[in-house]
Amino acid sequence: MPAPSRFTVLHYTGCDDDPGGIFTVIRNLASAGRFDCLVGVNRGCVQYRKPPLPAVEFPRLKPETISATNALRAWHAARAIRRWLRESPNRIFHGHTRAGLLVALWLNAMGEKRVVVSVHCYGRQRWFYRWAQRRLGGRLFWLSPAMRAYYNASGSDWDRCVPACVQPSSLPPRQAQAGRLHLAGVGGVLRWKRWELVIKAMAQLAPHEIAGVRFTHIGGGDEAYRAELRQQAIDSGIADRVEFRGVTDSSETLLAESDVLVVASHNEPFSVALMEALAAGRPVMASDSGGTVDVIQPGVNGWLFRDGDADALAACMREWLAGAHVFNGEAIRRTAFYADDVAARWEAIYAAL
Repeated sequence: MPAPSRFTVLHYTGCDDDPGGIFTVIRNLASAGRFDCLVGVNRGCVQYRKPPLPAVEFPRLKPETISATNALRAWHAARAIRRWLRESPNRIFHGHTRAGLLVALWLNAMGEKRVVVSVHCYGRQRWFYRWAQRRLGGRLFWLSPAMRAYYNASGSDWDRCVPACVQPSSLPPRQAQAGRLHLAGVGGVLRWKRWELVIKAMAQLAPHEIAGVRFTHIGGGDEAYRAELRQQAIDSGIADRVEFRGVTDSSETLLAESDVLVVASHNEPFSVALMEALAAGRPVMASDSGGTVDVIQPGVNGWLFRDGDADALAACMREWLAGAHVFNGEAIRRTAFYADDVAARWEAIYAAL
């Protein structure tokens, strides 16, 4: 009996370029090799990462907007994607953004069933996501139980949840040094990421503690906010302990020289940077909101500090500096979600459509 044909999955984003964790997750799923991956983008999309993912262009949408205007644009994209789906029974549509959700709803209304959606955000229109889940008949998936609970959607444990994923890391273990802490920050310079909490927490340390702490951030974003953060570090007297390196191709270089990753965001959906740190055997100091609560096991792979509380984050820093926790790098690596396992889960979901 011949082997079944491979799926070709259109990972739709409706984006104009390729920053952020969604493209990283798609790249990781593609690298697992279980199915062929294309990325669905707006016309004229520019991919900065090399090599670029194979792409199919569709009518332009705003990738992270739910509105009547964007819904109408999504209808035009859905018509084109429907023609693409009908060219082969092994083709699958997988929406990853708010635009992807709108397109999926139109495809479903057109009678297409080879359609799934990953929700990657904590949206304000919670009712809409619950309604979409009912319309899609269980083909909508959350990143984690915390996200499902945020939307007051039904389910228990990891039911209807499929996490983000990373590749295994080849970085060697990092030897902790008493009184020394190099904190890494990875992600957009965006206000909801709350990088000011890190600087505020560092400023609360005693002078001899501050001398042993550094914070290095990589990522692009809001330049006005970045200027505010630099000024905050200057005003706090720790400018020489804080560095913003800007956009880089990979987090690996920073993780190689860092002891701990910090995730200070409010309702971080499911940080790919967090997964990369765990895969590298680095513990994480994370806010106790969003998807971090489903991943971080205090004392095993990091700390959970009270959301928005710089005092609580400073306490985590002091615990590291005092050597209060000794982490096992291999145990940390085992808590990450890896591309091979997550791709196998998606392959089973695609096969059941």
